[in-house]
Amino acid sequence: MFNTLTLRKIANFSFAAILGGSIAVGTLLLLLLRDYEQIIADQQLSKSAYEALFVLKYDTERLLTTSDLEKQTHTLIQSKEEFNKRFAVLTPSIGDKKEWFQFRNIVLSELEKIEILLKDENFSKQNMMEKSLLRRLGEGLNANENSVYYIKIRDLNNNIAYLKQYEDFLLDELYTFQFNNTSQADKHIAEAKLMIIWVIAITFLLLIVLAYIVSRTIKKAENNLLGIQVNLRIALAELEEKQKILVSQRDILEYSAHYDSLTDIPNRLHFVEKLTQLIGRHKDTSEPFAVWFIDLDRFKEINDSFGHSIGDRVLQEVAIRLNEAIGKESIARFGGDEFAIIVENAQNFHDTEVIIKRFLKMLSDPLMIDSYEIFITCSAGASFFPKDAHNAEELLRNADSAMYQAKAEGKNTYKFYTQEMTQRVYERLTLENSLRKALSHDELILYYQPQVDMSRGEIIGFEALIRWNNPEIGLISPLKFIPIAEETGLIIEIGEWILEEACRQMMQWRSQGLNPGYIAVNISAKQLIHGNLEKVVPALLKQYRCNPDWIELELTESIIMNNPEYSKNILTQLSESGLKLAIDDFGTGYSSLAYLKNLPINKLKIDKSFVDNLPYNQADGEIVKSIIHLCKGLQLKIVAEGIETEAQGKFLLQEGCPIAQGYYYFRPLLASQIPALLDSPWGGNKGEKSEEKEKPYD
Repeated sequence: MFNTLTLRKIANFSFAAILGGSIAVGTLLLLLLRDYEQIIADQQLSKSAYEALFVLKYDTERLLTTSDLEKQTHTLIQSKEEFNKRFAVLTPSIGDKKEWFQFRNIVLSELEKIEILLKDENFSKQNMMEKSLLRRLGEGLNANENSVYYIKIRDLNNNIAYLKQYEDFLLDELYTFQFNNTSQADKHIAEAKLMIIWVIAITFLLLIVLAYIVSRTIKKAENNLLGIQVNLRIALAELEEKQKILVSQRDILEYSAHYDSLTDIPNRLHFVEKLTQLIGRHKDTSEPFAVWFIDLDRFKEINDSFGHSIGDRVLQEVAIRLNEAIGKESIARFGGDEFAIIVENAQNFHDTEVIIKRFLKMLSDPLMIDSYEIFITCSAGASFFPKDAHNAEELLRNADSAMYQAKAEGKNTYKFYTQEMTQRVYERLTLENSLRKALSHDELILYYQPQVDMSRGEIIGFEALIRWNNPEIGLISPLKFIPIAEETGLIIEIGEWILEEACRQMMQWRSQGLNPGYIAVNISAKQLIHGNLEKVVPALLKQYRCNPDWIELELTESIIMNNPEYSKNILTQLSESGLKLAIDDFGTGYSSLAYLKNLPINKLKIDKSFVDNLPYNQADGEIVKSIIHLCKGLQLKIVAEGIETEAQGKFLLQEGCPIAQGYYYFRPLLASQIPALLDSPWGGNKGEKSEEKEKPYD
């Protein structure tokens, strides 16, 4: 048996052992807990950096789908700054992970490149208002006319794709870092539990009371540690759930980037990617395939007549029929009313025609949209790989050229691309570029064709006819350059130049003591709608001190009837300023006589097509008589244009049309020839037959 001293020694030894062991174990536990807290802190910092990087990646991808590029660019810059700040806080905990800094530096570098690229004027807010971002990023880009945009957008897509790759790398590293920290925390908890169990075992053998006290303390600490572990597991589960949601959102964004939201068929971006891959597979074998470019005919009229909601339904129905005829993965909507088709294994024209004929047949059935029965047609053009082009851009451009040729030939048809189409486009672009310089280089000139009073044998006025004397080509027919001027909007500037030149020339003749009567100037549709004629014309008259009676404005009835109420308002203002107004080419349009009588018109011009066969064609004769009778009833002056024979002039004069214009009397003359003509007796180029119809801009 142990004596009291022994027991005391044992007790003292046990107490000392317990105390020493407790201190040692306590020290180890404190170190473990400190390391554990540091691990948890590092995990929180990495989680913060992970979330900031994920937001940055989301904002990067939003550049491809946002409707407000300027706002999204600002958001992206803020996300970059937030990510950089949070990553800097995490840096002391990273250690020797040099690749993290490399990934971070690559991400920031690529973001700076994207920011610089977005500062380009092609991505300005004004450009984005005129051509929507979705159209720029794959749905409306016309490679034929916007190659600079295409290159910029391609660079932007490439930079974003490269950036996303390294964002994903860094996200994976951060996720792995958090996972390792969690494992390390679990390991620390396990080690702490083993130490605690060891202390409990020893103290139980040496001193039950102390063991009881220590066991209570350990139990409490264990519960706390278990609670922390549970919380960590819950947090990890929540993080995994968020990861699943983000992956789902990424899939949705990926789908949105490659499929049209309205029709649910592939968009331009997806189509071009597939086309590029197909070209890559066929480069070695040169196995042919074809691309169709499709544009709906007169789709704007559907939007204007039924509204854009019905127009959207029409586009959806067209996409459904395309899908039924060809298959979803071989078609795409390029934006607006433009679609495209890939025809693989197209060995010849027949293989390609079968596809488009099948679609045209399905499209010929009327579309039933709500209570409306809508008929729609399309124009299509095709180009072949490798015969017509060797890359996606050229294939689409050539197919687009063929489509425009189909439209030019009356719509509701299709054409195959030929080399001559590219030549025509090149010539047209060259002509357009030269036309833009023609005004500043003084290449445009006016000719003046007299209008005569047949009953008195006198010249009473002139019609101004524009010519373009190109220094390289020579005189260019207005039939070539006026349509280009109309399409590009240059017609407004050219029209103002004609008005100003007519006023200047009139005052020059008047200052020479000549009386040319008046000068008739033709007005285009765009001038009437967008040219501010009610302000421009009075300002020019005032500038040159030109009497309003000396200038007459001619408009075709089709121009007036495009927007009759607006036209009436403008014409009324011009008439109130003293100008005389005439309707040119009367009888060739679709004007309402009930509306015509309310317009402030002073004169009608009988179109040359009704005069050509006079006096031998009875139908034309009756039409001319009716027009003359109408003018008398409305108390309007009347002019017949295109008179080339004496018989035509006599017939018109006999029926009550005294004013004539045509080659039988005078050809168009230069301004320098007019003074001698006005000072001479009745004369000129009488009896010479024209070779082509003389039009206002001919």
